[in-house]
Amino acid sequence: MALNGFMRLERAADNGMVEVGARRIYILPTRYGLIFAVLVFLMLLGAVNYGNNPAHLLTFLLAAIGSNAIYLTWRNLRGLHLRCLGGAPVFAGQTADWVIEVRGDARERPALQFTLGDGEPLIMDLAAGQVDRSTLPLIANQRGLLAPGRLMVSTQYPVGLFRAWCYVDCSRPLLVYPRPGPAWDCAGSEGAMAEGESDGSGTEDFAGLRRYVAGDQPSRIDWKSYARDRGLNTRLFSGQALAPLWLEWDQAPGNDTEEKLSSLCRAVIDAEAGGREYGLRTPQGKVEPGSGPSHRHRCLRLLALYGKAHA
Repeated sequence: MALNGFMRLERAADNGMVEVGARRIYILPTRYGLIFAVLVFLMLLGAVNYGNNPAHLLTFLLAAIGSNAIYLTWRNLRGLHLRCLGGAPVFAGQTADWVIEVRGDARERPALQFTLGDGEPLIMDLAAGQVDRSTLPLIANQRGLLAPGRLMVSTQYPVGLFRAWCYVDCSRPLLVYPRPGPAWDCAGSEGAMAEGESDGSGTEDFAGLRRYVAGDQPSRIDWKSYARDRGLNTRLFSGQALAPLWLEWDQAPGNDTEEKLSSLCRAVIDAEAGGREYGLRTPQGKVEPGSGPSHRHRCLRLLALYGKAHA
């Protein structure tokens, strides 16, 4: 851990591209490399002791192979171009797909290994001139902005006697939404119907069904379709103008801040799935009523960054 603190990081240029420099590469022998070095040394002692010329020749040949392996292992990383592209937002408890772009040059780069944090490594054989986009798993345990930290790029090519590695700074944060809580009835947040809104009692023409959203009035639910195992649906009538659904902090169930955020997160997901216009009010911000993927993202972002210094 203390050693890692002295490791130099490759930092991205303005376009986000990182080139692995020669002075940023570290190299040490592997377990097999240490065994190989001990065997070569013992062979050298035997050759000197017995004055055996073929033994000298074999010893120096193996030593030359080991020396060449050092250069080839180091060369496999030098000049590598890569870029951290980040990942799409996820909910707390999920695993994000962190995207990296690796660019090859005029030579092949076999057996490259990429590791992000404690995640599973990604092994790649990069052909000459190839541009590869791959994903690394990143576990998102808490809401907010998740900084992935350092990306370790390593290789043991060509014979596994030495391991070269470097660190790349992945500074682009990943947005983590709150963990969705159980569904709850937010009918109290809806308030009265908008002025001029019909009550849907049957004096208008039936316009169809939509998926039930927590907060819809029981009188609008199509209980017949529910009895036929078609799920909960809400009846719509021509001329019916539903008031926007307000998701209120004070009315969300929960004993603490995180539970309230989880409840509101679930309400946002359900309201969006039902096609209903909805707004969000919290002590730290408000999102006006709307719908659609971008509106859903604004609401979930407000919840994800609630109480965070970078909100």
